[in-house]
Amino acid sequence: MPTRELISVLPEAILTLAATAVMLLAAFLRARREAWCAGVALFGLAAAMISLLWQTPPQPPAFNDMIRVDPFSMFFHLLFLGTAVLIVLSSASYLRRERLPAGEFYALLLFATAGMGLMAASNDLVLGFIGLEISSLSSYVLAGFRRHVATSSESALKYFLLGSFATAFLLYGIALMYGAMGTTRITTIQAILRGGLNPITAQNLAGEALAGSAVLEPVAAQAGRSVPAALLALSIGLIFVGLAFKISAAPFQVWTPDVYQGAPTPVTAFLSTGAKAAAFALFLRIFFVALDSALYPWPALIWACGVLSMFVGNLAALWQSNLKRLLAYSSIAHAGYMLVAFTANSADGVAAVMFYLVAYTLMNLGAFVVVTHLGNQGERYVEVTDYAALGYRSPLLAGCLSIFLLSLIGIPLTAGFLGKFYAFRAAVQADLIGLVVLAVLNSAIASYYYLRILVTMYMSPAEREVPIEPASAALRWVLGLCAAGTLLLGFWPRPVLAFAISAAQWLQGTR
Repeated sequence: MPTRELISVLPEAILTLAATAVMLLAAFLRARREAWCAGVALFGLAAAMISLLWQTPPQPPAFNDMIRVDPFSMFFHLLFLGTAVLIVLSSASYLRRERLPAGEFYALLLFATAGMGLMAASNDLVLGFIGLEISSLSSYVLAGFRRHVATSSESALKYFLLGSFATAFLLYGIALMYGAMGTTRITTIQAILRGGLNPITAQNLAGEALAGSAVLEPVAAQAGRSVPAALLALSIGLIFVGLAFKISAAPFQVWTPDVYQGAPTPVTAFLSTGAKAAAFALFLRIFFVALDSALYPWPALIWACGVLSMFVGNLAALWQSNLKRLLAYSSIAHAGYMLVAFTANSADGVAAVMFYLVAYTLMNLGAFVVVTHLGNQGERYVEVTDYAALGYRSPLLAGCLSIFLLSLIGIPLTAGFLGKFYAFRAAVQADLIGLVVLAVLNSAIASYYYLRILVTMYMSPAEREVPIEPASAALRWVLGLCAAGTLLLGFWPRPVLAFAISAAQWLQGTR
């Protein structure tokens, strides 16, 4: 394997080796097994971050142009690895309390993160699908990790069955795309649609050994006609359904509340942040780069999906009493806000989505960390009423949760406010005024159920005794980092925003 190709997958290779090492340690180590497994997992994640230094762009395409190492992929790699580090640190006490095998948990987490990295760097639909499946299969197991709890097994089964249907849609869409275009390369599809190239010409330019093969030529080119519009439109629709499921966008969100409620809370935090970001990365690669909105009006499809996601998520959250389920519907609504920026179909819109994902990861992961700690053994205390008088019983936890909730609302001087501001600004610049009005209305609706939690914490008497265990040092570090990041991005967004704009412009340059 050439060195440049090894460098292009170095983070994924390191994560795979670290996951294998964790499994071996869990199988053969007896003393301090959990500590060693967590240490190796953190070492692997840190090594994967350091390996990104060797991937400093520009890097040539690798593996026959199937993988692109660019600012876009590096941005998401940092987001995935940072999320995984926070999950490892915050889940140690949970795994110990629930008596769950730490080695298996960390290994699956590392495998899922490796798959997410492939999704972000993929320039090929098939490779993106493989990365998605690596991540999804690990997530299915993680969702049912509390095997002795019926709700956890139920959530894993629902996630697997519905996820399999979504995977079938996505795979069938990729197959139809290949039938219409004769290729699965994202940039080659773009060249065919915009430059009039056929796959034979494009692959000759790329130096493909199979160039000139009639097998790779699309049906339309063989017949001397243009690309079949109906076949391509059906392919776009099927791919959209598969990816919309992964980001929990309506009307494909039906799995989200049950899976988020039944899965272990650290897994729920991972699904709502890292997994969602990975799906958005692949979404942006395919729709923003490959598909010409002037020929196929997919922004209208995303417009409708975004509006439906915001209303379904926010209106359903109004009636929830379980905090994990409430945050699940909130996740659906926030997917809608990100789709508002995506609908703009511009570099500013892509940068807004990327910035929003960072802000959402910090505030949502922090909120779930608080829920993880306060749930106690068996996750018995996850109702909103269980947080009554929390502001007096544990001011630190209540203060951190307040910061995260205010940011989820979009209060100024928090990361959530700037995330929504940049998303809505991108939509306004694209003359999507009606969509922005609906998004602002939904933000007002959402403030009710977030403020209800705050009122419960500070203004409601406790209905029953809820024990609060002292937070571990690792958990305090995670809460501190999430809270500080949420506030810092609200005051000083420039570094993250500049990185996102650079990555979005680089992505636009490939169009």
